[in-house]
Amino acid sequence: MKRTFRLTAFLLISILMLAACAPRDQAPTQSPSPGTTTTPSPTPEPTQSPGEDETGGPEASTPEGLADGEYTGRSDTDERGGYGIATVTIENEKITEVDYKEYTSDDKEKTTENGYEYEAALKAFEELPDQLIEKQNVDEIDDYSGATGTTNKFRTAVKRALGKASKTGND
Repeated sequence: MKRTFRLTAFLLISILMLAACAPRDQAPTQSPSPGTTTTPSPTPEPTQSPGEDETGGPEASTPEGLADGEYTGRSDTDERGGYGIATVTIENEKITEVDYKEYTSDDKEKTTENGYEYEAALKAFEELPDQLIEKQNVDEIDDYSGATGTTNKFRTAVKRALGKASKTGND
């Protein structure tokens, strides 16, 4: 009897340990009931016009040959659901201003006021735009130590913003 109890306890503990180590889905998915429609929750993107596709299209690395204006691009979503949005101002084929913000998966801006405390990324949000204005080429900015993911999102968002600028016709 003791042996049966020990064996049963051992098997139960083993099964529980295996279950605890098994990979889990992020969230359970449900199929809609027949006759119902689901509407995805909207993602606030204050600088994106309705219908724009931020995940594709042309990309550019420099402002050379591009028309004056303010252009906005969005990075891809990272593995945590975060993304970056860059707004780039071009005047006389030069980048004169860059605004960069990152957002969490629930569309909150990554700021200390919102509880985001990763210092390297917070510093990168400030310094990457300055590097871009200085170098005028997004491919020449340095990876920000401790915030490589932020640097990559910044580059992608800027390239997509510059890709939206029209050519000046001086080619």
